[in-house]
Amino acid sequence: MSLSPSIPPRTIRVGVLSRLASTDPREIHDHVTGLILMQSYETAYSAPPDGGPPRPLLFAEPLRAESGGLVLSAAIRPGTVFSDGTPCTAAAVAAALSRVGDLSARAEIRAREDRVEFRLSSREPNFATHLTQPFCAVAVESKGQLVGTGPFLAPEPLDGSDPTRAAKLLLRPNPRAARPPAAGGILFEVYPDAEALLAAVHAGEVHVTYALTFAHLAKLRGAPVFPKTLEGSSTAILFLNTESPALADARVRRALCAAISRTEVARVSFGPIGLGFAATGILPPFLRKEAPVGTVDGSPVQARQLLSEAGLVPPGRLRLVLTWGPKPYLPDPQAAAKTVVETFRAVGTEVDVVQTQDRAEYFGHLERGDYDLLLAGWIADTTIAADFADSLLRSDMVLSRTSSRSAAYNLSRWRDPATDRALEAFRRSEDPKDLVPITRTVEEQGLLVPLLHGKLIAVSHRDVRRFQPSALGRSSLAETEL
Repeated sequence: MSLSPSIPPRTIRVGVLSRLASTDPREIHDHVTGLILMQSYETAYSAPPDGGPPRPLLFAEPLRAESGGLVLSAAIRPGTVFSDGTPCTAAAVAAALSRVGDLSARAEIRAREDRVEFRLSSREPNFATHLTQPFCAVAVESKGQLVGTGPFLAPEPLDGSDPTRAAKLLLRPNPRAARPPAAGGILFEVYPDAEALLAAVHAGEVHVTYALTFAHLAKLRGAPVFPKTLEGSSTAILFLNTESPALADARVRRALCAAISRTEVARVSFGPIGLGFAATGILPPFLRKEAPVGTVDGSPVQARQLLSEAGLVPPGRLRLVLTWGPKPYLPDPQAAAKTVVETFRAVGTEVDVVQTQDRAEYFGHLERGDYDLLLAGWIADTTIAADFADSLLRSDMVLSRTSSRSAAYNLSRWRDPATDRALEAFRRSEDPKDLVPITRTVEEQGLLVPLLHGKLIAVSHRDVRRFQPSALGRSSLAETEL
């Protein structure tokens, strides 16, 4: 493939389907932005692709526990400097991490001599795992832009001056990185849709992509690539907004949830093999913990019966906001939405679908809460099952314009102290039996319907070496080469 003169030789070309949402790692809410920025900004620890324990990255050692585990600390990797040449000190790292809402909610962060110290509000055996998340990467401001310690420099737009509007972003090697990257650069290119990306993959113009779904796997035959199917780390979900006046009654929400046939959604999404993708519960298989939620084969008949027994009528009209593009958990959002529309019409409810065009429009709806229903899903940020459950159900995970927590995805907008206590009990025990009261609340309150578990597909060109696929969709490309 020919490269423009501005693109260095041996540049890895990565195909994506959405633009960079922010240049600040603290504002990462989506996997594309996370994948891009993690190449430039390092986290304290890295998450191994095989799901093993965290490995020191920016930190030089595992966390050292004091005061019965309520104080954790670690030293910075010796000799580390930011890409502008500024020394990477414990004070700089502590200041950067203190501005990450998801961390400051768990701990007071400060420098103690040459160590970064975390004073936890409660014991967290898996705290190091939180520090692997891309939005916990360390970035400091220098001359009006953010600099990091990663193997590559900050994204450089090749078409325009705004990285969040560019369709092509080049990451050049960081000359001050602890270890120089193997590639001459990384080019992230945004394709208009999956079909255009597929054509580029067949033409040999894409070296790496996570953007194709299991439904596209058969279309990769004959392409010069090696596709790898990874264990499912995501769940497609139909959220019911508990703040919506039309859905204020839990009995109405419960009836609507009972109408949904997950096997039908799986069939229209994945075809004849769809049954294997129907979700029985909230947590994806990758997390290896689950408790069932509701019936997998619901029907409008069940919904009408529940409403009749309660002396209620279905909502006349609801507004459904739909995610902007295909995801591992939802390969054909429009087909899934059509199934929901037809199902609720049989109950007596008309549904207006709002098809968002991009991530910005989609997150605007989420922050404002201006929807009755929302069809999307969640991809695991970590290997901790409690993190997945917290993101969807904890009271402080309700999205708003003032929320700075990247892990927040409580789109049912459910605030309940009893649920929070149950989530904390599950975090402490990690025992599936402690999921039961949580899933019982989900079912009884009609908060959401888990629809599908998506498998992640990692595609790499046959000329690519040392690419390590990750079920979390987060691969460091520092060692990848052509």
